[in-house]
Amino acid sequence: MSALQTFMLVVDHDKQEAIRIAEQTAQDVENKQTTLIEVVQSLGEYVNDDDAILRGKAVSYLAAVIKELPPKLLTRQQVQVLTTFFGDRIQDGGAISGLDTLQKSERFSKELGQETARAIFENFKELQARAQSQRYQLYQLLNGLMENHRAALQEMGDESLIGIVDLMTGEKDPRNLMLVFSILKVVMMEWDLTGHADVLFEAVYNYFPITFKPPPKDPYGITAQDLKDRLQDCISSNSLFAPHSFPALLDKLDSTSNNVKRDSLNALSACIASYDANTVSRYSIKIWETLKFEILNSQEDFLAEMSLTVLQEIVKRLSDHVAEVSQDIPLAHFLKPIIKECNEQLREPQHKQAKPARDILQAVSSASPPSFVLIIQSVVAPLFTLYQEADSIAKQRAFLETYVALLDSAIDVYGTWADRDFVSPQENPLAAFQDQFTEVFSQALMGTAKEETPFRQTALQGLLRLSKLKNFFQDNEIGLFVQYLDEILLKEEPVGSGELKKDAISALAELSRHKSKVIMDITLPAFMATLPDQDDGKEMKYLSTLDTLAQISTERDIFETLVRRLLNKFDFLLQGDSSSPSYAKAIILTIIYAMEKRSDDPPQSLEAYYDRVVVGLSRRVAAASTSDTNKILRDVTVLDTIGRLCNLIIRSIPRGKQDEVAENVYALYSQPNDFQPIPFNKASTESQIRTVILSTYLLAGLPKDTASLLPYFNPDATPLLNEFVQLSSKTSDPAVQLTIRRHLALLINKFLPNSGLPSISNIVDGLLPSDLENSKLAPEQVKTLFWVSKALILRLAPSTASLLSSLLSLLSSPDEATRETAARGFAVILSPDDVLSVENGANIRLLSKQRVFSIVLPLISTKIREASTSPASSRMKPAYLTALSGVLSAIPAPLVLPELPTLLPLLLQSLDLTEQDPSSNLVKTATLKTLAVIIRDNGVDVIDASGHVQDLVSRLLKTASAKQPVSSSSPLLREQALRCLYLLAMTQSPAAAAPPDSGSAADVDAALAAAISRPTGSHVTKTTKISPLLAVKKQVLRSLMQVLDDPKRDVRKAAVDARGAWLRGVSDVNDDDDDD
Repeated sequence: MSALQTFMLVVDHDKQEAIRIAEQTAQDVENKQTTLIEVVQSLGEYVNDDDAILRGKAVSYLAAVIKELPPKLLTRQQVQVLTTFFGDRIQDGGAISGLDTLQKSERFSKELGQETARAIFENFKELQARAQSQRYQLYQLLNGLMENHRAALQEMGDESLIGIVDLMTGEKDPRNLMLVFSILKVVMMEWDLTGHADVLFEAVYNYFPITFKPPPKDPYGITAQDLKDRLQDCISSNSLFAPHSFPALLDKLDSTSNNVKRDSLNALSACIASYDANTVSRYSIKIWETLKFEILNSQEDFLAEMSLTVLQEIVKRLSDHVAEVSQDIPLAHFLKPIIKECNEQLREPQHKQAKPARDILQAVSSASPPSFVLIIQSVVAPLFTLYQEADSIAKQRAFLETYVALLDSAIDVYGTWADRDFVSPQENPLAAFQDQFTEVFSQALMGTAKEETPFRQTALQGLLRLSKLKNFFQDNEIGLFVQYLDEILLKEEPVGSGELKKDAISALAELSRHKSKVIMDITLPAFMATLPDQDDGKEMKYLSTLDTLAQISTERDIFETLVRRLLNKFDFLLQGDSSSPSYAKAIILTIIYAMEKRSDDPPQSLEAYYDRVVVGLSRRVAAASTSDTNKILRDVTVLDTIGRLCNLIIRSIPRGKQDEVAENVYALYSQPNDFQPIPFNKASTESQIRTVILSTYLLAGLPKDTASLLPYFNPDATPLLNEFVQLSSKTSDPAVQLTIRRHLALLINKFLPNSGLPSISNIVDGLLPSDLENSKLAPEQVKTLFWVSKALILRLAPSTASLLSSLLSLLSSPDEATRETAARGFAVILSPDDVLSVENGANIRLLSKQRVFSIVLPLISTKIREASTSPASSRMKPAYLTALSGVLSAIPAPLVLPELPTLLPLLLQSLDLTEQDPSSNLVKTATLKTLAVIIRDNGVDVIDASGHVQDLVSRLLKTASAKQPVSSSSPLLREQALRCLYLLAMTQSPAAAAPPDSGSAADVDAALAAAISRPTGSHVTKTTKISPLLAVKKQVLRSLMQVLDDPKRDVRKAAVDARGAWLRGVSDVNDDDDDD
């Protein structure tokens, strides 16, 4: 059997074998074991057979062989003969593939390209009738001719233009259309369309608008937007289409479909950006007259915004090559009716259409410098006249808002002081109105009744924009505005919620980025002068001043000046020692805030503050601990704040200085005669022990590899660790106890090498009693144990599982205090901490949460079941539920979901706790937060799958009621329960995938806040099946009626939202969503 016969036999069912046969034949030709003529002759009778299938297979064989030949093997004559051969048989299978291979050859001439094109055009009807995949091959061939032999096709003129249009007319397959649109775009842009523009336009516009929806698992990945973009490229490709495209697209704006309108506006923008300016000018007024309605009367904001974008595109196009602005240029003719319409609408600034008119002016004036000049010349003067004639503050405010909009346009056109590389146009037409703007805005801001807050806010925004506008105000004029802001902040009493003061702070912060010297010369001295030298801590009026200073000091110059002055103020407080610690703490907190928010452009180092802050304050803290002369530096809150400041600096200083910090963690840079470090100091006083607060923050800021430099840590860290275990029970101050435990945890988690972990078991054994379940431990001992455990568990030490088991055993202690302290301790293990944090380089493994949850949940579940069946153990249940809530508060929702069948009954039992249980509110709060995240991310179906819908709803209603027989829940719990009921009704099908960090504190709070952010009447997720909530709907609605009388307003509001959601969202069969 010949190679041809074998190929024809297998090609339908074994493509790979057919390719192998063709490759072998091609290799034989290349090796001269046979010739191409012999291959063609072997086709013999098959190529002329009456059976189209046999002919197609024979031609396919030849095409496959040619495809496998080296590109340069074929001679020019062979290419010519084969092209004619395939062209004559283009209706047979494989011919198109053969031609596609040949046209890629260097020996494929212009004449052959034209010959191939004619073969396609002459047989287009038969070719159009082929299957989608075969038509795709045809378009690939034509696309190849466009890429490699475009000049040949262009020489064919109308013949190729009409032939291509005829060939592609009626194509519907999305993949094919992507090629069709690409080919047609080339023709539209490069062919002479004289006499054929309408034909070409109709050929593509017939597809507008695209309504394609890709099928599920579409292998080609073509989206509707892909097709829209290609089609839009065609429509906008040639200015000759304007007589057809603009009227057609404007007519589409009458459609009732917002999607059609969106596509039409996008296409209009593309056409305007692509067509030449003269063409756009001819149709610009017509476009404005149509879009005017869309903007002034639009029901959809996005359509108005898109229409404004179209107007901007027209302005940009008509502004091209405008050398001199006059009323005779096409741009001026286009703007004339727009300005007239807007001026008429703005005469009544409180009417509904005044704001859209303002938006129009802002959009077109910001589009180009010539447009800005023309609009300012025609609009500003009449507006000032109308402002003076306005008979109410409300009208005047509306005019001010128009000024502000025009100033926003000015900033777009002329830039701000911060735009150093921005080249502004020569003249700003606003300069002619500078005095009027200044007078009007200043009078409105400072000469109006203090109660007119919205009016004054608008005036403030106007002056802010004038001050930011590049090369407009002089520094002394900006300084006058800054003085206004300072006066508002320092002398005026807040009105309402203080919105004007907030705007003033934001304005100063923004100006600091543009004109930092003005802020340093005027604002900083004025504000610093109001800070008292001493403060008794009763009124604390300085807080707002310090807050403002922190917010406006992000720029380098201002930041450095502020920090220097605040440190001087702090030094002065320490010298007097008669001020309250809260004042000193507030000053340091202001420095911390400024350091954290400082600008990184250019990068700023904190090394300059090392000697004065880290070294200097450490020494002063050490000195203060040995005397009674400085109460400020002996206050735990001040020490904590100084520690945070030092920590921030240490993390950014060079390694050499960090090594110096490591050596002085406990000595605090003091001489042995002046201060005895806390570890192993038996004679230390309470005041001296407090210095460990500062030592802890110094330690936290160090990199891990400074462990070898830490005092008392080498070669064996065990004595130092034991010393801190003892210290944790030596002091009675809770803040100091917490710091000592943090310090201990830092040493174990961050600095202790793996080889030192076995020694920790002795410390843990010393803290744990031999009989765990019948033990009684001091609360301080339990807390220390949990912090040591936290340090080990976060780094996933080998003892993690046994350690968690031992901690859980404490929950069965007969001593109530031991149980309660241990139960609350589980929240400590995974909760975020300011000291033991990733920012401080702590060893926190990514899988630590998952590991804890997988170990703790089965053990707690078993213990609770045992407690439920044993009256003697029932008193243990609240402790286990408290521990579970503590763990769950830190577990991401995706980890919780697989364990829901086990977890949900435990959560329901948590809601059964009564007020007599000491931790009931804590447990219920954590439970409701967990439920909120589960419901929000997965819908009610996961609850229904566990068979607990009725149980959950009943307990939520009980928690939400203020009239429980025994005792009512707190208002916060009642509101949270109602939010969960709301979420149940609003998420009857799973929502989109949960965020990767679901389960964080912010995430669970966001889940509970979901209802608050959704007004009554908002969209409810609908399904087409019977809701699992239907069985409890009447019970819920009846119970919620009673909650509507709750004494707390927030609870009543949550009840209204929940009841509305159940009324709208819970039904047996829901209507389908309206896609449009």
